[in-house]
Amino acid sequence: MANVTIVGYLRTNTGDQIPLRTDSVAEGTETTITTDSNLTTTAQDVGTYKPGSTVMSGEITAPNGVAYAYVLRQGIVLSVIIPNVAGVSNKEAMFSVPVVLRPGDQIRVMANTATNRMAALLVHTNQGVSRIFTGTPSGAGTTQLLDITDSNTIGDTLQGQTIVNACLLTVDGGKIVSSSGAWIRNASGQLAGAIPASNPTTIEPMWSSVFIPIALNFTASVVTNA
Repeated sequence: MANVTIVGYLRTNTGDQIPLRTDSVAEGTETTITTDSNLTTTAQDVGTYKPGSTVMSGEITAPNGVAYAYVLRQGIVLSVIIPNVAGVSNKEAMFSVPVVLRPGDQIRVMANTATNRMAALLVHTNQGVSRIFTGTPSGAGTTQLLDITDSNTIGDTLQGQTIVNACLLTVDGGKIVSSSGAWIRNASGQLAGAIPASNPTTIEPMWSSVFIPIALNFTASVVTNA
């Protein structure tokens, strides 16, 4: 795995932009992305740089592969933004929910190699909750996708809520046999919802509008044939 530079910007509701850049990021390691010191004098967390501003959208790109990006506040995933591989994007990505920045808010990004098989399910619910669930297939079989903050299942994390927007990022492509994406299954193992997959190295991932009520003991997974 290489060390790479992650760049981008965030756009506020007033049209201002916050430039982002962090060098020497180890692929496969979740990292905080700060402001671009070439433009902001010092590298700062976004919340410290522009507290009170409402961020709505933006672009965050890594050279090879990406899994997810989000706003972190006091250990909580506050909002999710879909990152891109450099050169594979055509539209500014919207946050799952706008965020009024506070001092200490951070942008966290997971940059991967182009062949890393991590699957990342990004979701937003009808109660305004955004979460990320990941798993890394290593062969044929079922890979559970678990919450990045506490390793809980989707049922434990989102019980009683309904997923209304979702996106699955993975490079596995044809290796995924679970409806070419993620399966959300109920406590009996029946299909409760499906989310299509996007390979960020070949196409810009986008949010899918869904309606998937979540209850206790629901699981999210991908099924691969290799």
